[in-house]
Amino acid sequence: MLADKLLWSAYARTGGSQPDIRDEGHLIFPPYRNKNSTRVSEQEARFAFVEALCRGPLRYSVEVPTTKLYSFSEGGYRSASTDLQVHGPNEIGICNVEFKAKGVSSSAKDNSSIYKDVQKLLREPVWGLWVHLLKSINRSSIKNFLDVIAEKIRRVQEELGNDVATPSLTLHICVLRHGFSLQKDILFPMNGVGLANQLQIDLCVTRDDLKKVIDLNGWHLERDRKQ
Repeated sequence: MLADKLLWSAYARTGGSQPDIRDEGHLIFPPYRNKNSTRVSEQEARFAFVEALCRGPLRYSVEVPTTKLYSFSEGGYRSASTDLQVHGPNEIGICNVEFKAKGVSSSAKDNSSIYKDVQKLLREPVWGLWVHLLKSINRSSIKNFLDVIAEKIRRVQEELGNDVATPSLTLHICVLRHGFSLQKDILFPMNGVGLANQLQIDLCVTRDDLKKVIDLNGWHLERDRKQ
């Protein structure tokens, strides 16, 4: 999608990989204080997404209150918020979007934020979109992320199966240094038993490049043609 191109261009332009002369977008990744590396966060993904939306007919709203009540602490049930909602021509919300960045692993001490955002995307009655931004990957980064996502989807279905209202969850992963993105739609209602198989993908990557696609398993692959 266009947001990927804006992110790849911004990363190259701000010294992430190589000098860039493309006139694609206004985003710049900020350097850390020591200037030796570039900071990458979910905010860059969000602003690139908004910039891409602004080039088309769709509108958006931010930090949108949910239609349902949620309990993520001992404070009882209350409305939560979604990072961004895309609106169609009649200004009716058609897609809820959550943004995340950095690597995810099942061995992490706390993945509660992943569960909260997955639950919001699954329970709200519109299409859900998860946009995940990664600065770089190794051979297990994407598998680790998808293992966590699959586990959280299964948990939501087990705990709140009758309350899953989204028709589909789209997973979108954008990798900056390697210059590619992956996307797949998970349709609901679905049998959670086969979820892990649906999310599998087999890629051969090095530190700086996607060397080989072994099995996409239904994922859509987009590459930065200008690298």
